[in-house]
Amino acid sequence: MATMPLVLSLLATLLLAAPAFAGAPARQLIVQLSGAALGAPADAAAAPAGDLAFVHPNALPAAARARFAALGLRATRALAAPAAGGAAFGAARSLGVRRALPALYGFSPERIILFEAPDEALAASALVALANDPLVDWVEANVVRTPALWRLGPEPAAAALAPARASVLDSMANDPYLVGGRQYPLWNIGRTGFFGGVARADVHALEAWRLAVGDNTIKLAVADTGIDPAQPELAGLMPDGSPRLVDAFNATEEPDPSVLDLYGHGTPVAGVMAARTNNGAPYLAGSGVAGVCGGDGAGNAGCRIVPIKIAPGHSGEASSFDIARGVLHAADVGARAVNLSFAGEVASRAERLALTYALYNDCIPVCAAGNSGFDQPTLPLFPACFAYDGIGISVGASNPSDRRPLFSSYPFGLDLVAPGENVYTTFMTYPSFSGASYPGYVPASGTSFSAPHVAGAVGLLAAARPDLTDNDFQHVIRESAHDIEAPGYDAPTAYGRLDLERMLKRVGPEVGLWHDEIAADSFAVDGEGALTVGERGAGTMGRHFGTSWATRLAAYGTAAIPDSFLSVTSVWLRVAGTLAVRGDFRIPYFAATAEVLRRDAERITFRGYLYRVNDDSCEVCDDRYVPLAPSNVRFAFSVLGRVDRPPVVAITAITPGGAGAPGAPFALDFTATDVDTVTRTRLEFELPSGRRVSITESRGPGGRLSGTLPCVGFFDTPGQLVLTAFDDHGHRDQSEARVPFTIQAGACLSPLHAFRVTPTPFSGTLGVFAPVAGRVQVLDAGGRLVRELATNGGELHWDGRDRSGSPTPAGIYFVRFRGDAGSVTRRVVKLTP
Repeated sequence: MATMPLVLSLLATLLLAAPAFAGAPARQLIVQLSGAALGAPADAAAAPAGDLAFVHPNALPAAARARFAALGLRATRALAAPAAGGAAFGAARSLGVRRALPALYGFSPERIILFEAPDEALAASALVALANDPLVDWVEANVVRTPALWRLGPEPAAAALAPARASVLDSMANDPYLVGGRQYPLWNIGRTGFFGGVARADVHALEAWRLAVGDNTIKLAVADTGIDPAQPELAGLMPDGSPRLVDAFNATEEPDPSVLDLYGHGTPVAGVMAARTNNGAPYLAGSGVAGVCGGDGAGNAGCRIVPIKIAPGHSGEASSFDIARGVLHAADVGARAVNLSFAGEVASRAERLALTYALYNDCIPVCAAGNSGFDQPTLPLFPACFAYDGIGISVGASNPSDRRPLFSSYPFGLDLVAPGENVYTTFMTYPSFSGASYPGYVPASGTSFSAPHVAGAVGLLAAARPDLTDNDFQHVIRESAHDIEAPGYDAPTAYGRLDLERMLKRVGPEVGLWHDEIAADSFAVDGEGALTVGERGAGTMGRHFGTSWATRLAAYGTAAIPDSFLSVTSVWLRVAGTLAVRGDFRIPYFAATAEVLRRDAERITFRGYLYRVNDDSCEVCDDRYVPLAPSNVRFAFSVLGRVDRPPVVAITAITPGGAGAPGAPFALDFTATDVDTVTRTRLEFELPSGRRVSITESRGPGGRLSGTLPCVGFFDTPGQLVLTAFDDHGHRDQSEARVPFTIQAGACLSPLHAFRVTPTPFSGTLGVFAPVAGRVQVLDAGGRLVRELATNGGELHWDGRDRSGSPTPAGIYFVRFRGDAGSVTRRVVKLTP
C-alpha cells in the first residue's frame, strides 16, 4: 500500500480539476484529410511503413485551414498524436510501425484530425458540406459510447457467506471469494452457493487452469475509465521485478496523462479479466478474487495489463475518436486483446477501422453486446456489432442459472455469452467521484463484465497456442462454447456460454493449425441486381458510391489439405488477407467476407463475390469492378484439425544399468505415444564414431524391448543407446530417445560371419539375414547388378525379381552384403524362374 498516499493526493487534485464531458462530441467531426489537403497526390499511400509523421492540427496547409475555418471548424487533435503531457507509466505512442491495412480500407490514421464547431448546428451543416469535398477522404460525427454497466453492488451482507465444501480448490487457487463460492462465474457450486443457480453453470476455469494460466509476456488491454494503480490484485510487480501495469495511455483530451479511474468501471472490468489468482487475501482479510488470466500465484503472474483511459476525468462516457485512439495504441504496444465494455447506437467508421487495424496486428477486440435487453433486445449497438464482420468478438451476459439475464442485448453479430450478473470483481481502493465506496471488491452486473471473461480467455489461448492469429480466436472461442437455452445456435445466447476448458482442449497439442492464403482461381456470373455502395472509400467504392445496376461474379478458390492432417475439425476465412465481399448486392463498407463452400478429406473450396457495374463505356476496365478487380481477389484461411505429429518417446528403465557385457540378457522399458499410432520401435547402440549397431526391433508401440547385447570390440566402448519410434501411417515421421551406455569388452568375431542366405538352391524367395545395417546386392553370374535392397539389419527377402519387377532366369547368383563392418559375398543357385 506504499502508493496509496500518492494515489489519494492525485485523486484529490483531479476531483477538483478534471471536468466530465460537457457535450463536446456533439460538436465534433472526425475527418480523414485527403492527399490533396496536404499538397500530396489524392491517391497517396494509405499507410506508409515506418513511424508516421502525423498531421499536427496547428500545421495544416493554408488552403485547408481556410476551408475548415469557413465552415466554423477548428482542428483540435490528431488521431495518431501522443497523449497530452506524455503517456502515463512511460508508454509512447508509435503508430504505423506495425501491419498497415490494405489501401482498399481507405484508412490513413496519420491524416485523421478531430475538428470542433462552436455549436451542434454548425457541426451538422459542416458534416454535409464536407461529404463531397476534395480535401476530405471521409468525415463523420464523433459519437458517444457509454459503459455497458447495469449495476454495481449492492454488497451482500458478510453473514451470507458460507464456505463451500470442495477440497479440489486447495491445490488450485486460494482466493477467498473463489473458495467461498462468491465467484460463481469461475466455479459455480449451485443452489447452495452464494448466488444460487445451477451447479457448474460457469466458464470451467478450474479445469482450464490445469492447462493454461496465462503468460507473463502476454499483454491484455482495457480501454475504459482507467484503473486503480494501487489495487494489489491488478498492479504490483511481475516475478522478474518489472511492473504488471504497462504501456498505460490516456487517449482523451484532458491535460493530465494519468489513467487513474475516477468513475469506477475500468477497475472492475480489469479485475474480471486478470485479477491475480491464487494470491490469497492481498487487500483485506477474508477477501480476494481470481481473474481469468491471473496466473498461478507463484512463478506466473498471468497476463500483463495495458490500462487505456478513454473516458475523460470522472466521466463514464467515451467518444468514438478516443476509443479509436485507444484501440490503435493497444495494437501498437502488442496487446493480444483489447476489452471494450462500452456501447452506442451509432456506428463509427474511425472506430471500425481501428478495430480492423487491431485485428490485422493480432490484437483481438472484445466488445460488450450492451444492456438494452428489457425494451430493445436486438437494438444494434457498437462497436460490438462489428463482430458480424469478424472484426472482434461480441459478448452477451449469462447468469448463475445459465440463462440470459433480461438486461442483456442480443443484436446481430453476437458470438456467445459469459457470466455478467453479480460478478465479483475488484473495486478501487478509494471512493469514486460520485462517492461509491466498496472495500476493494464489488459484485457487478452488465455485459461490461461478460466481455472481460472473454478477453481473459484470449490471454489463456494466446499462452497455450501462440500460433493463433486474427479471427482464429473468435472461431475457437465461440465454437467451443457450452450450448445453453434453446438447442443449437439461438439469437439470445448465440453459440452458448464461454467454456474455457473446452476452448483450450479444442486446440490441444494433438491439434494442428494451418494458415494460408490463395488467389481466386475461377469466376462465374451469378445474377444481376441493383448494387448499393454505402461508403466512399479507396479503390472503386468512391467511383460507384450509391446505387448502380451490376452483375454479380462468384469467385472461387481451392486449396489442398496437407497430408499431415489426420482429420479436419474446422475451416474458416480470416479477415486479414481475404479480399472479397458478400453476395447480397450491398456493400455498406468494405468488410472482408467469404465462405467455405465445400470441404472433404483432400481439399477446401472457398467462395466470395465482387460486382461488375454495367457500364458500356469500357468492357475491360478494372474500374468497373466493385470493390476490386478479379485479379485481386484472395482468400486467407485457417484449418484446424488433428495432425500426425512425430511420436513422443522416452526411455524409463534399463536392465542392466549403464553398462553390460556382450551376449548378456538385456531389457529396456520405454513409453512411445503418438496422436496417430506408433507402428514400430528400434533399438541401436551408437558408437563414438556415429556408426550404429542394431540390437533389436519391435512392431507396435510396445513398452519393452529385450534381447542380448552385441559385441563391438576388445575394449569397453562408451556410446549411447538410441531408441527410435516410427509412425509409418500416412505421413511418416519418427522420434528418438537417447541414454548413455557402455558395452563392455569382448573377444568378438566380425559381424560379417553371421551373414547368411538360405536356402540354396532355392526357388521362389531367398531368405537373407544381414547382421547390421547396410545394403544387399544380387549379382548375376556375369557380375551385373540384378537387384539392390537396403537393410537396417535382420531378416529380409529377395523375391527372385530384378529391378524392373520381372522374374529372373534360373542360374547362379551372388548375394553381396556391404556395410560399415565391410563386405561379404555368398553364392546361391536359383532353380526356376
